[in-house]
Amino acid sequence: MIKEACQVHEDQARYSPLLGYTEKAGREEGNQIVRLQPAISKSSILTDWIIKAILGNPEDTEALAGFLTEWKYCPIRSITVEAQEARVDHADQKAIRFDIHGTINNEIFFVIESQRHGDFKTIMKRMQYYLARLLAGQKLRGKEYGQMKAAWLILIADYPFFPRPGLIADETEMSLKTMQMPLTQMTHLSIMETGRTEYLREKAIQKLSGLERWAILYGNLADPEKREWIR
Repeated sequence: MIKEACQVHEDQARYSPLLGYTEKAGREEGNQIVRLQPAISKSSILTDWIIKAILGNPEDTEALAGFLTEWKYCPIRSITVEAQEARVDHADQKAIRFDIHGTINNEIFFVIESQRHGDFKTIMKRMQYYLARLLAGQKLRGKEYGQMKAAWLILIADYPFFPRPGLIADETEMSLKTMQMPLTQMTHLSIMETGRTEYLREKAIQKLSGLERWAILYGNLADPEKREWIR
């Protein structure tokens, strides 16, 4: 996984470390280069096209299965990576392009979204909207509600996302308030924060959980000084 991630992480655009811009993005006018665009950040493998290449490859789902398995949400027997575009049902509905979208065991729709900035409350509302769209976008004509696929959304936040530090992963699902019994198995939201992993250095490597190892990989692969830590 690390070898594959290192290879994918190499920037495809020619990069000028002095300017911090892609050279092919601008053109020369006299002694100046105009209309330059910021180069792809090298601080994380969670850049959109990179994570899609690593986890969103429909021809090779081994890394994807490994990541999803660590959440222990469900046993994974099969995975299909599907189209990123969510169907729009009416003119006022917003089109959604999921980072990675697929089906597990032909019974669970899953989405992986990477986020590199954003307010906690706003992002949480957006994730709930995505979950609702996954659930409501199914074709049910001629089917019973019991045949609906569940919806599982995984958010990877590559910045200090949680309101308090020292938290790598958390999950939420609908449940009865007093009895704490799941009200439904139909929607599940899992969140991983990779922006603050330094405190995990105090933990013995052999005691790191699977999710902690993935968080370290996502958040630190681009830093050569931390390459040994994530092996």
